[in-house]
Amino acid sequence: MLDTRIKQKLESLRDLPTVPTVLYEVLQAVDNLDLSAKSLATIIEKDQALTARVLRVANSPFYGFARRISTIDLAVIILGLNTIKEIVLSLVLKRFFAKVDSKLFNIENFWNYSIFCGAASKYLAKKLDYRLSGEAFVAGLMHDIGILIIIHYFKNEFKKIRSLQKQEKLTLIEAEKRVLNTVHSEIGAWLAEKWQLPEKLVDAISNHHYSYNDYLKTIDEKQNIYKIDDYDIYEPLTVIVAMAEWFAHNLGFKEWASEENDITLFFEKEHLDLITSNDILNSESNLEQIKTDLLNEYDKALRTHSLY
Repeated sequence: MLDTRIKQKLESLRDLPTVPTVLYEVLQAVDNLDLSAKSLATIIEKDQALTARVLRVANSPFYGFARRISTIDLAVIILGLNTIKEIVLSLVLKRFFAKVDSKLFNIENFWNYSIFCGAASKYLAKKLDYRLSGEAFVAGLMHDIGILIIIHYFKNEFKKIRSLQKQEKLTLIEAEKRVLNTVHSEIGAWLAEKWQLPEKLVDAISNHHYSYNDYLKTIDEKQNIYKIDDYDIYEPLTVIVAMAEWFAHNLGFKEWASEENDITLFFEKEHLDLITSNDILNSESNLEQIKTDLLNEYDKALRTHSLY
């Protein structure tokens, strides 16, 4: 639970990152399946930066169209609603990333990590046949936003967290608990609720560092269930995000966290087995293939969502 003292300070801040009105309109619109491409294009065109970004992505080598895409409504048709949502949220985050003091933190490394987790979450969602793969990208991209809140608004505390990590070889979560009596996942979930993001996304941000077994002990009615191969997965989006972070750690994208010890994440070995099982390859070989695939997905996503 978010520490009362931290919550009071957060609620007193007047310059917290917000979702600008136009971008919020776009996010609401992409969830409306009856909305025409022309109507969505009209909303997007209200924001110059968003308009430029959408056209830039539509004309990127990744899509490889023979002729230039010059209108937003055509770009919407080409990119699809999920990609539009990804572009909007990445634009919101980039505006916040620009505020963070780069002397305290390597913001480019953290952006690359966030993009990797977004791309990995989308890939893993498809591997698990989780139909909301676009939602998974956004969850992976945003799941550690609470860290940026700490760095920007609790600078002295963040310096103490870093010092404590170095002195006692603690994980980021362990040091945050000692200094703040709360953790970045709880702070990130608070912001996601403030932005009125979907409940599943808020849960993924809030719970991705929770022990999966401990979580099952705390809930009476397990309603958010997803079944694959006769195996029940509770909070599937949170599991996907946690696995994305595990892969990020294994592939060297989490060096910014300065963590020497193992971290707690919201998934079990059985979840990993579900994505590594394969009739042709053994689990170990398939795991290495998945890592290769994830790096390829990351490269493609970074071209679409570069920090600069």
